[in-house]
Amino acid sequence: MSSEDIVAVLKQMPSSILFKRIDSGELHCSKGFEKTFGITKLNGLDESAITFFDSHSKQKTAANELPFNLAATEGALSRQYRVQTQCRAMNCRVESGVITTSVGQWLVLYLTPDGNDFIDDNRENSAAGKHIAFNQLLSNFSSKLINANVNELDSIIGQALAAFGEFSNVDRCYLFEFSEDIELMSNTHEWVAAGVTPFIDELQNMPTSSLPFFISHISNGIFKVDDVSSLPDCAAAEKAVFEEERIFSLLCVRIMVNDTIYGFIGCDIIGSPYSWSTFDIQYLRRIGEMLGNTLQSLHNRKILQKMQVELLEANKQLEQLANIDGLTGIANRRLFDTTLKRDIQRCQEQGLSLSLLLIDVDFFKQYNDDYGHVAGDRVLIKIAQTLSNSCLGNDDLVARYGGEEFAIILPGTNNSEAKAIASRILRNITLLNIPHEASAYDKTLTVSIGLISQTNDDLQSLYDLSGDHSAGWLVSQADEALYRAKDEGRNCSRT
Repeated sequence: MSSEDIVAVLKQMPSSILFKRIDSGELHCSKGFEKTFGITKLNGLDESAITFFDSHSKQKTAANELPFNLAATEGALSRQYRVQTQCRAMNCRVESGVITTSVGQWLVLYLTPDGNDFIDDNRENSAAGKHIAFNQLLSNFSSKLINANVNELDSIIGQALAAFGEFSNVDRCYLFEFSEDIELMSNTHEWVAAGVTPFIDELQNMPTSSLPFFISHISNGIFKVDDVSSLPDCAAAEKAVFEEERIFSLLCVRIMVNDTIYGFIGCDIIGSPYSWSTFDIQYLRRIGEMLGNTLQSLHNRKILQKMQVELLEANKQLEQLANIDGLTGIANRRLFDTTLKRDIQRCQEQGLSLSLLLIDVDFFKQYNDDYGHVAGDRVLIKIAQTLSNSCLGNDDLVARYGGEEFAIILPGTNNSEAKAIASRILRNITLLNIPHEASAYDKTLTVSIGLISQTNDDLQSLYDLSGDHSAGWLVSQADEALYRAKDEGRNCSRT
């Protein structure tokens, strides 16, 4: 038997094989290989016509790791590769053998594509095995996606696309999202097989109006193209994009979230046409439904979280409204009462003094009678601002106690420090130079201040004696001091 006879026999093999004489660089393939990889001619080409990649690292296989080289030096070979021709690339199990004939030895590589539907295999057990494998894949990622939070989602979607792409032996698998008005679409996640150029960076904010044929189909649920060259003239824009990316066949299904189209998931075949099977469509749809359900769940969770944040903010605003005086913007009587009780206990526990000032606007009723209530309100606002600016402590609280009366809680402040603050307030109010004809002090508005200070020992004794009534006792003492200030001529402070 001649070399030509051996080549002729091996070429007729239905299995996917590559073969060559050990002492020759000329490479041959079987009809099974041609069918699997969608090509018709490989005779007379050398090994450079076929590229081998590591299917996991996606790195090109080094020369000393190429299947023919390993088979020639190490004998039997059984390894996983990503095998790429000018037409197709597929994940394959590559096994080697040596045939000895009268005209020399022949190296033979047997290529078995990873269990997929891209080669015709109607055996019932093969289809059943693939269904089982797919359901296991789907179950694995469903459980991950069910419990996924927003921060984990991108990583899990990327893993799901990679797993599906490798399972289906396609060249590219991706997710696109539409803008809310469906006017733009962006490639948000992409997986590519070894040797395939990624395009995710170039596919951002693409106007959907530029691909009308595609959009009209994907809006109805599916876009399936077995052979890009067969697209009609009305799909010229789409055809140009696909050919630029060397896409020969593609399959996309839409993703729905809350009954609205969210985007689509798709996969591509590069280098040769492919007839998508019913199973291919079914599998991709189920992946799309899984992602849609997850995105909808996250969308609902986001809405719930947003409502919770809004509710907390509303409660915070309500609480603020309940504690803030509507006219002056400082604390109201309610917050004053709560804070004073808290500060008495805190100062007692931390070994601090505490002082309390009660401030009353002198002859305020006459001011309202002479200038009107609107002017009176403006005066109260100015006084509130001045009181706040006159206190320097971070824990000090300035409150409107009622009507024209104000109160200031000064935790950690002793008697001499409180007197200095009271003097500062009297001076700053006078500097406002608010006209008041009924005032005995240069016809300008003034205030009177009552002051009570307690050392830490005094606070502890007071708390031991009065407990929760300590705050009421302090207020009454400050109020008595305020009356003394009024009785002694106003525009002054008294203890």
